[in-house]
Amino acid sequence: MNSPLEVVRRLTEKPTDELDQILADLQLAEFIYEQPVVGDIEYTFKHALTQEVAYNSVLLERRKLLHQRAGAAIEAIYATRLEDHLGDLARHYQRSGNSGKALEYLQRAGERALARSSHAEAVGLLTSALEFLKTLPETPALMQRELALQVNLSSALMAVKGWSTSEVGQAWGRASELCSQVGSAPQLFGVLAALAGFYLVSASG
Repeated sequence: MNSPLEVVRRLTEKPTDELDQILADLQLAEFIYEQPVVGDIEYTFKHALTQEVAYNSVLLERRKLLHQRAGAAIEAIYATRLEDHLGDLARHYQRSGNSGKALEYLQRAGERALARSSHAEAVGLLTSALEFLKTLPETPALMQRELALQVNLSSALMAVKGWSTSEVGQAWGRASELCSQVGSAPQLFGVLAALAGFYLVSASG
């Protein structure tokens, strides 16, 4: 995981000179390396095992707090271009236990991946969003959100696996159920047409 310097500063809340010395020592010991990015510097662990050991050495509640603070720092630093950091925001808020924020950024990241035709990535993100949605109390607003997620997931699954797979049928079927539950859903016609298409292709196969 890459960590921009400005995010690291906000997380540690250490004086600049002290933090710079710590980072220099870690680089000298070859635990991390730095690489320039637009307008900042990023730090990355040289070895995944080192990162894993360091991460697991932090108590769970402390890790959650750090992820929450990292998410908030990214929101503040990149407020005008959050679209470039949706994946990082989703990951931090997932690990912080902040289900509401995790769901928001997973959905946005999934929609962005779908718009870029990165269908496999979209499937992973949207599936994770639906898993997080299950942890929240059911409300009409969340049902509307699930409907949007199911429609987008169905589209991504069709691109990855084809029209006739069971996952596609399940996603469109759930979207149809949600349309009935939320009432006058604008997606209803498209969902029913897609579901009919799924049954037609499945039957002809």
